Amino acid sequence: MRLLETSTQTQIRTAHCPECGAQLRLIGRLLIGEVFGCGHCTAQLEIASYDPAVLEPIALIDEADERN
Repeated sequence: MRLLETSTQTQIRTAHCPECGAQLRLIGRLLIGEVFGCGHCTAQLEIASYDPAVLEPIALIDEADERN
């Protein structure tokens, strides 16, 4: 995971939830692959990019599918 370099100022970025379209504020340091929930629709999202900020739904893999 790559860490977003920040200065002494707080980094605030916005991105849209790919599930419900809500605009989300991303505050502070961002890690590619960091997972969190949308506050509007509760979808589980991960940070795919930070310049520009892009969110993607996380892929939930069934353990039974992994073994096959």
